[in-house]
Amino acid sequence: MKLGVVGNGMIVKQLLEDAAQLADVEIRALCVREKSLDQGRELADRYHIREIYTEYPVFLTRTDIDTVYIGIISSMHYEYAKEALKAGKNVICEKPFTTEYDEARELIDLAKKKKLFLWEACKIPYSRNFRAVKENLGMVGAVKLVQCNYSQYSSRYDAYREQKVLPAFDPAFSGGCLYDINMYNIHFVAALFGRPKWVRYAANLGFNGIDTSGIVTMGYDGFQAVCCGAKDSESPGFAMVQGENGCLRLEGPVSASTEACFLQKGSRRLLCRDSRPWSLEREISEFARQLKAQDYPSCYDMLGQTLLVMEILVMARKDAGIVFGTDL
Repeated sequence: MKLGVVGNGMIVKQLLEDAAQLADVEIRALCVREKSLDQGRELADRYHIREIYTEYPVFLTRTDIDTVYIGIISSMHYEYAKEALKAGKNVICEKPFTTEYDEARELIDLAKKKKLFLWEACKIPYSRNFRAVKENLGMVGAVKLVQCNYSQYSSRYDAYREQKVLPAFDPAFSGGCLYDINMYNIHFVAALFGRPKWVRYAANLGFNGIDTSGIVTMGYDGFQAVCCGAKDSESPGFAMVQGENGCLRLEGPVSASTEACFLQKGSRRLLCRDSRPWSLEREISEFARQLKAQDYPSCYDMLGQTLLVMEILVMARKDAGIVFGTDL
């Protein structure tokens, strides 16, 4: 995989660190905004990236890049991904995949039409602990309740409390808790149980109408899933699938859990442990494998999951009355 990277934020730094460990991934170029050029040069020097650009259209003309990684502000994912696909590049797009369901549908249709790979950068499907839960789901018997909590005090929340709105809490930039934090919980539940019968979102809204925390509830046959997310407070993360015969539990947030275990009548059985839960290595390695093997079925199958999550996110956002720039 010959990768061109767009952005210079924290997630991009994590990607560059992890991609450097993979023999089948080469970082060929970096694209940043003009005002971020100094930070971009620091990254380029640190990770031995030869070329750096501030003009995205020019960056896309490089013939030695087969895949573009998009790690920029959420509201720009759709536009940047679309331009990369039109330029004939495979695309890895950070979460949230897009702002609107229709945008996601359009990108997927375009990728299939041009026979390109398109991936959502979400670690959950490639997590060992998630797979342990999925493979052992039958141990709990009839599912009765699913609970997830991912709550992390945002480094931008202090500014928000002073009514200084940074993109992370700006509706115009698709900010807020649902699309940033709670979407991981929704990914987890949807990957295990598919499309819910109904979706509700009880959100704590700030002064500008953005959700700083909230609870998404999804209804399934015989049980409900409760997804708690917060950027205005913190608590230990976890996920639990409770059934008549026991409980499967993830320790830590679903996107970076440290272990999976089975609980039953006071006993605890360890199923899996992950010593590097924050690493992006597994997902990038899988994307590179699919590209090398031309494994379109695996890629497009996962896009079905991406599309379902976008559908749920939009339903939840609309239910809470949260208005984004795309709604105006």
